[in-house]
Amino acid sequence: MKEKGSKEKEESTAQLNRILSIFDRLSKGHAITKQSEATNFHVNEKTIQRDIENIRSYLETAKTNYYLEYNRKEKVYKLETDDENYLRNEQILAIVKILIESRAFPKPDMDELIDKLTNLAQPTKQPFIKKIMSNEKYNYVDLQHKQSLFGLLWELAKAIHTKKVINIRYKREFDQQDSERTIKPVGIIFSEYYFYLIAYQSKIELDFPTIYRIDRITACNITSEHFKLPYKDRFEEGEFRKKIQFMYAGELLKVKFRFNGPSPQAVLDRLPNAYKLSEDEKGIVFEAEVFGKGVKMWLLSQGENVEVLEPKELRDDIQLSIKAMLEKYQK
Repeated sequence: MKEKGSKEKEESTAQLNRILSIFDRLSKGHAITKQSEATNFHVNEKTIQRDIENIRSYLETAKTNYYLEYNRKEKVYKLETDDENYLRNEQILAIVKILIESRAFPKPDMDELIDKLTNLAQPTKQPFIKKIMSNEKYNYVDLQHKQSLFGLLWELAKAIHTKKVINIRYKREFDQQDSERTIKPVGIIFSEYYFYLIAYQSKIELDFPTIYRIDRITACNITSEHFKLPYKDRFEEGEFRKKIQFMYAGELLKVKFRFNGPSPQAVLDRLPNAYKLSEDEKGIVFEAEVFGKGVKMWLLSQGENVEVLEPKELRDDIQLSIKAMLEKYQK
């Protein structure tokens, strides 16, 4: 009786290992045949058929949205799914393309992100995605700072969530050494290659926040001091992003300009809160609210397709810039 019990245990263990092995390979996108599995495990095909039925029974009971199907054309068993939790290969491709174009991370971090995103696709689709992305990964050029920012981004996000004052050391591009700042962090935004921390000064009361490039933060200490902002002054990243251009902080301005370029839609894409005031043969007059004078850079980039109407200070500033540019080309 002892020998019989031991033999049954061995057979049960062998069956379990066999089923797990088959299921593991199916989950990774491999196809199987009863003949090859029978040869591999030194059993007959009826045994493998029972294993397949056990896997099917498990999938039906577990409600995993997976189905073990027999492909009559290829004469193989494959694991199919209608699970919408998987990213489709075209979605993976689009996300990876955006990531690469952002140049947000140093090459080792970017490679890791791309690999992990690719692994979220269905197993059978992964080799194709990896193949078409291999050249992009090889030719990727990271930014000059080459800093891994994941840890710092996470610490800053926690400080924002818990509304804690932080001490940072900050070094701008041409500074000889970093300097200390005590600030109230309220948001993180990504724009034009870089991550930015949006924060209010702790010791100076301003109506608008200050913007810090996160890769220029050389040290960060989260204090135990909490801060409060009135509900009316709460920071909303989405609204702030609509009103900020090229991450130049400053007071809130109302800008009015005439646009006669080929794509008014591009204006609304760049300035999401802009709205059309009027339209005639001279063009479309838009009005928008923006923080600071970063919008000046965009307005100048539009050349003769745009004319600033208000405020007068910005119109005069644009005229001076155009005059200075013209003088350089007249020399």
